[in-house]
Amino acid sequence: MGAIIWVGLAIFIGMWTTNLAVAADWSLVPSVTQKSEFNSNINMTYGSPLSDYIFTLTPAADFNYTTEITQLQGHLALSGQHYITNSNLDHIDQNYQINGKYQATPKVNLSLNTSYIVDSTLMQELLTSGLVMGRSPRTSFMANPGVTYNITERLLGTVNYNFSRVLYQRPQFTDYTTHQIGLTFNYLMKNEKTTLTNTNIVRETLYPGGNSYKTLGIYLGGNHKFSENWEFNLLSGLNINKSDFDTQVQDVSQFPFFISVQQKRVTHTKGTPFFNVSTKRRWTNLSLTAGFSRDQNASAYGYVTNFSRVYASLAYNFTERLTGNLGGAYSLSTQASQANSLDNNYYNVTAQLAYKITEKFSVTPGYRFSQSDNVTAAQSAHAHSAYVMLSYAYPIHFQK
Repeated sequence: MGAIIWVGLAIFIGMWTTNLAVAADWSLVPSVTQKSEFNSNINMTYGSPLSDYIFTLTPAADFNYTTEITQLQGHLALSGQHYITNSNLDHIDQNYQINGKYQATPKVNLSLNTSYIVDSTLMQELLTSGLVMGRSPRTSFMANPGVTYNITERLLGTVNYNFSRVLYQRPQFTDYTTHQIGLTFNYLMKNEKTTLTNTNIVRETLYPGGNSYKTLGIYLGGNHKFSENWEFNLLSGLNINKSDFDTQVQDVSQFPFFISVQQKRVTHTKGTPFFNVSTKRRWTNLSLTAGFSRDQNASAYGYVTNFSRVYASLAYNFTERLTGNLGGAYSLSTQASQANSLDNNYYNVTAQLAYKITEKFSVTPGYRFSQSDNVTAAQSAHAHSAYVMLSYAYPIHFQK
């Protein structure tokens, strides 16, 4: 059902944009990537890890359509994964994204972002909630329409709505739906280098059985460009979270004769800080990206997590053809909505080289180390991954 809805939205965006202007700039980049990987712990399990060789083939296409008042961007990809030993884990991931913008009037800009993704809980849940979960196909659908209005020459106001739905194949995981409404104001200072930002959001995450988590977020910050090659972003504030859920409690009124377990409805309100700090700096051959974020995210375990993440990456151009990348991240995930404390740490470090054999053909060897710690249960798991990727891309450009 989600795929049908997404295709309908994609067709709507295409009809919305393609007939609005005569002069247009088209670009299309079809590509194919083959990845050969050895992974020492394919399921990131705490005990008896499984290792395997994995072969992945990913055909994809990226396109861009631009006119004076319209922009249409898209990414379409299939990723077939084959495990040499554990072939029961073979899977075809899907990733479809289409984004559109339309300048309706000189002061009004309309936008619509959509995605339909089929992948695994293993890495995606680690990236979004910091939790290690059993491997299961995961389907997510997202639609994000918005309207931006130029209140003055320097002040912009944006209203958007974000809908997302995540479904899991395994019955032990809990599907959820998220609705979010946001109001953002951006003000460009007279120095033309600093933009002040105020963002306000109302978010509701719904689980089966009437469990819900509502969040009111109020954030202030801005963006400052020190130069063409250096910019800094800061957004901070407060999330006020209200949870309403069923939980099990022990009734000891008849102790020591017997103890009963009953379902009880619990409402809990808590405030937590929000941060999103990042910077980008470029030199002649070197570039740096780093940041820190703290927010609340839904998870397949049926509750919301406080998710903090620190990351940094370096890219260095040794020659016109050879580029090196070194990056790492650390995340801390804690349960945000119930009385008990569940803490999880996750670390990863990645190093890789990318070499352009020709303008269209490249080879990328790399290595990644990952470690996950369940602090509450005093368990730890780690994985080593060595891989080689071969990529071929054929850019096509058309202008009329």
